[in-house]
Amino acid sequence: MASTNVVQLRRGLVTMATLLCLGLFLSLGNWQLQRGYEKAAIERSVAQNREQLQQLPQLPLADSSAWRNKRVSLSGHYDSSKQFLLDNQIRGGRVGYNVLTPFYLEISQAWVLVDRGWLPQGVSREQLPTVAVDTDEQTIIGAIYVPYAKAYSLGEIAEGEDYDWPRRVQFIDFIELGKRLEIELQPFTLRLSAEVKDGFRRDWQSSQMPAMKHYGYAFQWFAMAAAVVILWYLYSFRKKKTT
Repeated sequence: MASTNVVQLRRGLVTMATLLCLGLFLSLGNWQLQRGYEKAAIERSVAQNREQLQQLPQLPLADSSAWRNKRVSLSGHYDSSKQFLLDNQIRGGRVGYNVLTPFYLEISQAWVLVDRGWLPQGVSREQLPTVAVDTDEQTIIGAIYVPYAKAYSLGEIAEGEDYDWPRRVQFIDFIELGKRLEIELQPFTLRLSAEVKDGFRRDWQSSQMPAMKHYGYAFQWFAMAAAVVILWYLYSFRKKKTT
């Protein structure tokens, strides 16, 4: 009788552990699936707006997110005296920066931060790269990038706040960067198109992780859930037959 109770207790514990793992794996799989759907929608939006050039209305925009990924042209001039280097940007296994340059729109009398692309860090962090730019009046083309969530970081926005320019920053916060520039920035960046001059490497990605990768992770979690059920079945029912 005692041995029977021990066996039943063990089976009960195994069943509880199985249910917990099953719930966790299914939840993670569904979460990855939803993320995949979201990324697929972003990728479709980028593809639809890649070739169509749209006219940006008077700034500020009533809803910046409605213009996310849209390709627009801006007329004005760069301010080369105060630029930011977005830190810890990796391309092809190399660490570097994205160059963020303020651009003044004469008609709207507004400032937009232009992401001019990526360039490598160099031999040391102490030696910042040269980020020269033409400050004459010009028209530039690019895609509007509106962050999907507020920038998150465990540290401060700037490293040590050494007040030299260009200034290295850890993430984009339009209010904080605007304070450092002593201007009001629009709540989006313009990712400069590859055919426009005064840019660096511009192989823009709609997101760090494509939809297919999320689907792959979802499949893995669902496969693990199925494996847990199979193992539980083999343990529970085959064990019964041998007793």
